[in-house]
Amino acid sequence: MLALILAADQPDEMAYVWASYVVAVVVLAAFAVATIVRGRRVGRQLPPEDRRWM
Repeated sequence: MLALILAADQPDEMAYVWASYVVAVVVLAAFAVATIVRGRRVGRQLPPEDRRWM
């Protein structure tokens, strides 16, 4: 109950929570894109007979 009272007194702290979620999603998306781009770049360097996923 105390947590609800404290949360009601400081509604601006939710902005930090939402900002943290946004930062986390952006970082994960950037990591995923970088991983895919790097994998495709490395895959192009392999000869066609060594590409097992094709």
